[in-house]
Amino acid sequence: MRRSISVLLLLVSAFGLGCSESAEAPTSEVPDLAAAPPTPTAPATFEYTEELSAALIPGFPVKASGDGREIAIRSIFFQPRFDAWGVSFSSAELSSPTAIQPGGDAETINLTDLPQAMAVGVYEQSIDEMGGGYFQIRQKEDPTRTTSWNTNLAYVLEITKWDVRPWNEEGSIFQDAGRASGRVVAVFRGREGGFANSWIAGTFEDAVVRYMGRPRWVPDPDAPAATAQ
Repeated sequence: MRRSISVLLLLVSAFGLGCSESAEAPTSEVPDLAAAPPTPTAPATFEYTEELSAALIPGFPVKASGDGREIAIRSIFFQPRFDAWGVSFSSAELSSPTAIQPGGDAETINLTDLPQAMAVGVYEQSIDEMGGGYFQIRQKEDPTRTTSWNTNLAYVLEITKWDVRPWNEEGSIFQDAGRASGRVVAVFRGREGGFANSWIAGTFEDAVVRYMGRPRWVPDPDAPAATAQ
């Protein structure tokens, strides 16, 4: 009987020791939110520079400065031009998404040579590259008329939305294809005795994307097959 009591006491003692040891609770690291870098704020202004980056694009709706004059942009539209996409920023309004591009005294900044496979992304050209666009700008001698100003230009075009339908074989020759949103900055190098340094910068939403005829890169199913040589 005494032996049984001793064994029982040993078991109770062992059980008590086991319960007295507390298990360590698992720990997890809490991220230091304060250490996260802040989101860059878009600048409130733009000053002419030929060293462009997306960080320089201001947060205001797109506007232009042409030969020292502020130009209000009233229409923005993308459309194929020859073998590439292009985008136009015009001082004239479009009466409809597929209306003919405004002419007369309308001033228009045209960025060309954008890829056929346009999509969300950033498209750039440096000031020393050839081509890339032109500025349809008011003539100095006759402000009621415009001229195509071809000069060195640089741009950063960021597309944040590209909601565009492909060319519709069953549709009309002029087609409203969708909408695009994004940000842009482009500069045109001036010269003494000519136009002054000029630029366009800012954001845009739901710009018209359209086809004013079949894009050259879309095969024509009715075209005769090429004759084998």
